Amino acid sequence: MSVGARPLNVIGEFKPFGLIAEALDDNPIDDVSDKYHYFLFDPELARERDESDISNSLAASMSSDGVEHEIFIRGNRIIWTTGLRVYKRFTLNSSAIMACWCRLGDLSQALLCILQVDTLTIFNTSGELTSIPLPGMVTSIWPLPFGLLLQQAAEGICPLYAPASSRPLLIARDIPRSKRELRHSPMQNFGFGNTDNIIKGNLTSMSSHLILNDPLDEPQPAYTEERGNLKVLRDFDERTIWTSERVPLMASFSREKMQHSLWLIAGPSTGVEVNSNSSYEIPTQELTRQFSFQRIWQAKGSLTAASKVFLATDDDAVPVICFLLQEQKRLMSVRLQTIENSDENLFEVKSDLSWSIPAVAAEAVSVTRPSAKVGLIPFADIVVLAPESILFLYSGKQCLCKFILPSCFGKVQVSPSTVSAENSSIDVVKIIGLADAVRSRINVILSNGQMLRCALRRSPSCSLANDCITALAEGLSSSFYNHFLRFLWGNMDSSDLSMAHSSVDSEWDLFSSIIMKMCGKSGTTTHQGSDSDPFPSWDFLVNSEFHKNYCNHNFTGGYSSVGPVHMLESYFTSSNKGNAKSRETSSYTQLIEYLDCLHAVYENLKLINLRKRDLGLLVVLLCEIAEFLGEQSFVEHYIRDFPFLCKKIRACQASFSPRSPPSIYRWLENCLLHGLGVANIDDIPPLVREEGSSAVSWARKVVSFYSLLSDASCIGKKLSSGVYCNIALGSASTVEEQTVLAMVGEGFGLQQLDLLPVGVSLPLRLALDKCRESPPTDWPAAAYVLLGREDLALSCMAHLGKSEELETKTNVHLISMSTPYMLHLHPVSIPSTVSETIGLENSNLEDTDSADGSMADGMEHIFNSSTQLRYGRDLRLNEVRRLLSSAIPVPIQLSVNTSASDQELQQAQLWQIAQRTTALPFGRGAFTLATTCTLLTEPLPIPKLVLAGRLTAQQNATVNLDPNMRNVQELCTWPEFHNAVAAGLRPARFQGKVSRTWILYSRPEEPNATHAGLLFALGLHKNLNVLTITDIYQYYQQDHESTTVGLMLGLAASYRGTMEPTMSKSFYVHLPSRHPSSFPELEVPTLIQSAALMSLGLLSEGSVHPQTMQFLLGEVGRRSGGDNVLEREGYAVSAGFSLGFVALGRGQDTLACIDTLVDQLFHYAGGRVSHNVLDGIPVNVDVTAPGAIIALALMFLKTESEVVVSRLPIPSTHFELQYVRPDFIMLRVIARNLIMWSRVNPSKEWIESQVPIVVKNGVECLREDTFDMVEIDEAIVQAYVNIVTGLCISLGLKFAGSGNVNVQELLYGYAVHFLNEIKPVSVTNGSTFPKGLSKYVDRGTLEICLHLIVLSLAVVMAGSGNLQTFRLLKFLRNRNPTDAQASYGIHMAVSMAIGFLFLGGGMQTFSTSSIATAALLITLYPRLPTGPNDNRCHLQAYRHMYVLATEARCIRTVDVDTGLPVYAPLEITIKEIGHHAQTSFREVTPCILPERAILKTVRVSGPRYWPQVIELVPEDKPWWGSSDRNHPFNSGVLYIKRKVGACSYVDDPIGFQSLLSRAMHKAFSLTSMKSCTPNGNCHGEAGSVRADHLVSNFSSDPSLITFAQLCCNPNWNSRSDVYIQEFCLEVLFDCVSKDRPTLLQVYLTLYIMIRSMGDQVKSEIFIFNDSLSVSSLKLALAYNEALLRGRSIACEDGIVQSVFLGSLRKRMAEILSSAPRLKNDFSNYMKSGKWPNDGGNGSILLSWYLQWFNVPAPSVIQTAMEAIKPKLGTSAAVPLLRLLLPKTHIDAITEMDTLLHSA
Repeated sequence: MSVGARPLNVIGEFKPFGLIAEALDDNPIDDVSDKYHYFLFDPELARERDESDISNSLAASMSSDGVEHEIFIRGNRIIWTTGLRVYKRFTLNSSAIMACWCRLGDLSQALLCILQVDTLTIFNTSGELTSIPLPGMVTSIWPLPFGLLLQQAAEGICPLYAPASSRPLLIARDIPRSKRELRHSPMQNFGFGNTDNIIKGNLTSMSSHLILNDPLDEPQPAYTEERGNLKVLRDFDERTIWTSERVPLMASFSREKMQHSLWLIAGPSTGVEVNSNSSYEIPTQELTRQFSFQRIWQAKGSLTAASKVFLATDDDAVPVICFLLQEQKRLMSVRLQTIENSDENLFEVKSDLSWSIPAVAAEAVSVTRPSAKVGLIPFADIVVLAPESILFLYSGKQCLCKFILPSCFGKVQVSPSTVSAENSSIDVVKIIGLADAVRSRINVILSNGQMLRCALRRSPSCSLANDCITALAEGLSSSFYNHFLRFLWGNMDSSDLSMAHSSVDSEWDLFSSIIMKMCGKSGTTTHQGSDSDPFPSWDFLVNSEFHKNYCNHNFTGGYSSVGPVHMLESYFTSSNKGNAKSRETSSYTQLIEYLDCLHAVYENLKLINLRKRDLGLLVVLLCEIAEFLGEQSFVEHYIRDFPFLCKKIRACQASFSPRSPPSIYRWLENCLLHGLGVANIDDIPPLVREEGSSAVSWARKVVSFYSLLSDASCIGKKLSSGVYCNIALGSASTVEEQTVLAMVGEGFGLQQLDLLPVGVSLPLRLALDKCRESPPTDWPAAAYVLLGREDLALSCMAHLGKSEELETKTNVHLISMSTPYMLHLHPVSIPSTVSETIGLENSNLEDTDSADGSMADGMEHIFNSSTQLRYGRDLRLNEVRRLLSSAIPVPIQLSVNTSASDQELQQAQLWQIAQRTTALPFGRGAFTLATTCTLLTEPLPIPKLVLAGRLTAQQNATVNLDPNMRNVQELCTWPEFHNAVAAGLRPARFQGKVSRTWILYSRPEEPNATHAGLLFALGLHKNLNVLTITDIYQYYQQDHESTTVGLMLGLAASYRGTMEPTMSKSFYVHLPSRHPSSFPELEVPTLIQSAALMSLGLLSEGSVHPQTMQFLLGEVGRRSGGDNVLEREGYAVSAGFSLGFVALGRGQDTLACIDTLVDQLFHYAGGRVSHNVLDGIPVNVDVTAPGAIIALALMFLKTESEVVVSRLPIPSTHFELQYVRPDFIMLRVIARNLIMWSRVNPSKEWIESQVPIVVKNGVECLREDTFDMVEIDEAIVQAYVNIVTGLCISLGLKFAGSGNVNVQELLYGYAVHFLNEIKPVSVTNGSTFPKGLSKYVDRGTLEICLHLIVLSLAVVMAGSGNLQTFRLLKFLRNRNPTDAQASYGIHMAVSMAIGFLFLGGGMQTFSTSSIATAALLITLYPRLPTGPNDNRCHLQAYRHMYVLATEARCIRTVDVDTGLPVYAPLEITIKEIGHHAQTSFREVTPCILPERAILKTVRVSGPRYWPQVIELVPEDKPWWGSSDRNHPFNSGVLYIKRKVGACSYVDDPIGFQSLLSRAMHKAFSLTSMKSCTPNGNCHGEAGSVRADHLVSNFSSDPSLITFAQLCCNPNWNSRSDVYIQEFCLEVLFDCVSKDRPTLLQVYLTLYIMIRSMGDQVKSEIFIFNDSLSVSSLKLALAYNEALLRGRSIACEDGIVQSVFLGSLRKRMAEILSSAPRLKNDFSNYMKSGKWPNDGGNGSILLSWYLQWFNVPAPSVIQTAMEAIKPKLGTSAAVPLLRLLLPKTHIDAITEMDTLLHSA
């Protein structure tokens, strides 16, 4: 059989791009191997398996020209390139032996698996690495659909590769490291202590093949199944030579048996018996995880293994496995027969159906059907290099053509250096090999050593020809399509559609000629050997009756210069007439198949606005084929769409098959008007109903959307309408929601929606509009973009937390869902308090007290767009920054007429001010908590702690503290520590793990307090877990007190609740009481011991570890052993807190040690005497009581234990008040209320009810004016003050971070009351509180109680920046700093309160969880220090523990269109709490949300923004972290979308501007009237309002603004009439007011359509040469009628005004009635079926009439008239015609009745 020859399309000389990348590398590595290998692969391999079809189509279009990827391997370096770009680089610890792509288990990502000597390294597409130790000697790896196949070598057999001689450290370039690489593989857990592991290890070592289906699991042995029994596959001689990543098949070769085998691999199965002859037992659990191999084919007789094995497709679309046998120079193909099972597809091989062809090289390529698939297998052709060095293209066993090297191949991108004089002759160059086939590209190896990259296929430039070829490939039977391929790829130089020089028109002409030639030669396929009868079928057709009619016609004109039928006549002539009837059926069937396939393309193109020209070309070909076949109904169908065809083709009088042509428009109309049950499925072309048909996928998608709108049922992917549809995941309760999900699943976005005819798109636009208000929350982001809800889309994308690559793919999908005029709506970078850091060089803020302007005070970054919205336009943050700044000298003002020297006064005042300055870091740390990002390549900036002053009266001269007069060093140790803690708390937590290198880089040569504070801050942010145990002990060895304290507390916070053994050991080292007797005696400062105790408690948080609790209990009551007795109380308090942490809230657990431990704690809490004796051991209650009370409070936190509360009584008699310290009473009050958590009530009545009667009666007289005459016991007043303070602290802890107004008013009232007692400043509510407390209580106690209440108030209002509270704090801060009563502790409390009030810049608040309450109790412990170095009763470092109680519950709203933070009203619903029912309240963003335990719903309310609801399930869990994937608020950002016609609250706070939208149309009309003079001259006036300016105030949509500029411009009147402008203004108003910008196209299209039709009829100059616009208009009216009747779509107002659509119907009727000759033409048409022959105008009008009134074919009309004539008589025939023609309009029936009576 002779085949045609084609020249190879040479792209250029091939060279691995990895070599080029190495040459271009700036730092090449010299020590590399000279050997390298590479492989090219399809980008499809590296993509996610569950990506949507739109991504698939995008990728296909992007790589259709052959942009293949390459993996280049040299030594231990791997380079992944995409085209000419290096995409990833990987560097291994040893040389790579083999690499392949595979997918493991259910993972969606593709993995690059690299085999090394003893390790399998797996990279994902993001670059994350997983290393798996191999159990044995693995020689090769192979991909499978569900995992990776590992070929093992037998024991004692050396592999073919040599081990690497060196093992360099693992290095990675351009890839992020994953934590998984540091974990131990499950393979490392093999041991001999477990029998199961022994069995598994034996099975693994015994099996010759292993399968890995999970990167963190161990490889599973392979089994072979024989007669229902399983045994381990131990045939090490069966060497794998090929596997498929799509179907579970493996090919192997046995050298001993000289046999090739094909295996079917089955996944885990059950019910298979184990071979009883095996020498081992298989565990039961192994049976559920086994992989069985079944040999389905074998062939002997080969000395060597096949050099190439690949999967291809036979000519009848059956998969074949091809073996290239090099020694035999032949390609053997084995056909696979698919056996469909209930769960899976099985394969079997029939040897008699196998075939072979001569070949020395072969590759699988995708040429003839590039997008077709056979099940899961892509359709693949075969390129064969014959022994004669001739290159052939095969489709299965059918040879299509041969390829030859072009004569000028040496000039096509071939390096000149490779062309020498010896091989300058082209004739001697031969093809000797093939390699690297990817899709339609292949490498051709020449005899001169060159390797050329060649393309075997180039899609036609003509998209119409390409669509038709694809449709024929998918719709024709295999034999017919193979016949077509022989012509398409044969030796026809004039019809080579893949030639680069072919034009679009010539390509279509050539395709048409091929189609007609194919139709003519269809009969020769069954009689190839007959020389006397070459064209029998054609002879029959030429001599048929309808062909005689065809010959009588005279055709002129057309789209092509040579008509297809004339081409057909020129190719064939009349000959032998015999045997015509026997071949009639085959010829007709083939012609019908061609007609059906191309008609499906025709119906598909009718639904695409931009394919009108292609539609006109195709209809000419279709019309002539249909006329040739006698398909009169098809001819009539085409002529009605394109009336110009009537000039060339006239009606046939006979027809072989009077079939009704499928019409999608007819189906859509019936579906809208009558429902899916009435719509005829035959109106859908058969090719559209086939699954996977890409040529007509557009029509399939539209039909499926209409089917779902009509409530079609769905079974799998198939709908009840007969079409297939991909539906995206998500919930759907209505048909509209189901349709939207289908549009997303099919990748049908807004851009595609605009391509639909306007009438077709209306129901889909209505479905989108109905779902826009409140779509389900579980939809993909693309669905929200499709709805125009980009706010929900961005929130959805943020929840996914994908890598950068997956984000890029998602963004591509979102772009495809949007329209070109909406590209501004893509994800934007959102400014936040973390990412929007203002650098020092950009800070122009100036302190009012600063002498040199801006200063690095650690707060320069706090000002950003979010904080500006948070606090409006006031200067609150500026004032906070001024109050907490410690980096500038403080102004000093000296009093006049003093006796002491100026220097002494300066130093005295400066010393008092320094006390305040050193306390400021406490508040600054809270104020700047987690507000900035720090570059981990730079040291953390720490602001200076300036203790100097400046004399304002002496030109700001600086004065420093005199070290001779004061101990300045006392102010430089712990204050520097706190200053560093404040700086270390600034970086945002979870912004990325702080590296160990950065921490060690920041370590100074000499230890200091600054680095100690930094360590503590990093630990509070959980960043110290990167330190190794060696690093930790190196810090300990420095023997620096503050460094050791900061490190231990930081480590405990980082490892909190983990009980890490290495950490606990490091803490116990610093506790001498824990040392064994043989341990050398160490002198550890009490301060370090206290920190070690607290660290131990944090480490064991909630563990209830008995030994730890017993040890801590002993430390609470341990006697002083020579250490500082004054620091014993602080040690006991630390032990009490630690004990409370270990048993936090678990005091009622039924543990044996709890009761004894509780009794001992009550003993330590004290009785009536100061010294108690238990078992002969004296107890100093003054030392042990605080720690014991705190321990009991935390152990029984929120347990409501009345038994424990009853044993912690508040003194209720005068005697008890004399023997209990007042501060201990405060601790008891706090402990009681922490235990009885639910009974804490924010009311003054509750506070008074907690005061004992004796105390209440004692202070009652202080409320009256007679208190001077009554003698009051001082102990009663002391107790009252401490009890009230304890109750206020309890309220602060219970309502921490809540912003509760009742609590705020209550605490504020008590604070003002205590302040008035110290210094009268207000008389507000003075009569409700006792007066004269200062006469019985010293001022120091009142100051401490006042500031403890203020601290509690700040805890309640944390993060709110409440102005009333801030004014109080500012007043306390600005009191005279030289006051002797204003101690360091007082300043610290004020500083912390200010920081708490503006916690995290207003973005953080406190939680009320158990751990948060405990941390706040440590922070608020009611013993304030007296100086900067006072750590006796309570370590000052504990004051920073509040960080453990913080939560980022602030939520900001960001406008998705502008990317800017905006105000928005939120409706927040919280669940029922105690006696309070479920309540809802409103807040304006930015705001603090309630805790997760009570939060139920957050709703975006208000008329200006689209509603959005976030439903939550209240859970007693911490607030979500920024790294949580299920964070519902995207780390504090809620994206919202402003409605068109509304202004933002920033631009229009009250809403006056939004009212203008109601009168926009009036403003528009006034604008147009003012701009035009009576004579028609239009000009703009200075005071006139332009439409585009007005629209821009209400919408940022560029489509609306541009439309207003172009179509609503007053100057436009000079170019058109005023009616169009008025219509544009009305349409613009409708779209703006209803927020429907996409309807601009709909309104304008319908208006211009009907107006143009009227103008054409009036002028008799027709622009439209088709009636497709009439079909679209009919569908729009059917949509309107369906709305009015409530069918198919919910009965409500549509998106297009019904009045407007009704006016279109009326106008169309007027146009048709105004045509003068239309009735005569219609009458002639009904009588004879002839169309008007008047140059086209009459035929166009007639086609409009027939389409508009749904007039049937003339034969149907004549039949109906003949049927009613005998029964007619003199009556009207309208009723009878209406019954016979129910779908025809009444106007057309009336005309028929007139014609009938006239006849």
